[in-house]
Amino acid sequence: MVGDGAFGVVEGRGGEVLGEAEAFFVPLGGERYAASEWTQGPWSAEQQHGGPPSALLAGRMARLAPRPELVPARLTVEFLGPVPVGVVGVAVRVVRDGRSVQLVEGELSVDGRVCLSARLWRVRAAKVAGLPSGAVAAPGAPGAVPGGVQGPLGRFGYGRAMDWRFVSGSFAVPGPAVAWVRCGRPLVAGEGGMGALERVVLVADSGSGIGAALDWREFVWPNVDLSLHFVRMPVAEWVCVDSATQVGDAGVGVARTRLFDEAGLFGSVAQSLFAAPVPEA
Repeated sequence: MVGDGAFGVVEGRGGEVLGEAEAFFVPLGGERYAASEWTQGPWSAEQQHGGPPSALLAGRMARLAPRPELVPARLTVEFLGPVPVGVVGVAVRVVRDGRSVQLVEGELSVDGRVCLSARLWRVRAAKVAGLPSGAVAAPGAPGAVPGGVQGPLGRFGYGRAMDWRFVSGSFAVPGPAVAWVRCGRPLVAGEGGMGALERVVLVADSGSGIGAALDWREFVWPNVDLSLHFVRMPVAEWVCVDSATQVGDAGVGVARTRLFDEAGLFGSVAQSLFAAPVPEA
């Protein structure tokens, strides 16, 4: 259910999995969506990557009570538990609707269990005379970089669904990396192209994988949150992710990402994560 005031209760049912349809999600009505195999993440074929459900939730939030003078300034997603590749439900509400700011909350649930909660701040945008541009150039252009699926990316649905162009570094080798990323398929079947917020959120959660500090063959490092800050929205389909991860000896880490489009820097991302050895089969 989508509405103002208290959360409407919309419960999805896990266990219903579609084949590799064109879209990440197929609408079932009543703010319920069936996930396709394109949502699969790297840690389990039965669990979604953080990008698709976060983008789905962000898109429903962006559609609620929009005002042309307000633009996204910050989106924070809390991962309260794994999201199965199945049916999910979404609920959103406006918490505050002020003259210059608006706060929207959302939840994504499975079988009545909340898996994701999110908050979106929208703020007034207007030209202010005398402010410096603060422009930071993008690292190259996506058309000049060879494409292709690297290493672990071909092993799960989300990795295969995206178009990856690495400027530096590699998904297969630990260390900082820079990559241009886009997605040519719809987020939700029947809705056509994605909005700018959906498009960047779908990509942003890959920062901790693109700039991973650890070897995929030895460790897992799920993130518990995703926090995006914007100075503007991206203006084209390609998003550049410039990522690096720091992990302490207790296994607690943070991935930091700068976000670019071809016009330059437009935002940043932080992800809190924890590392552990790959579970024994």
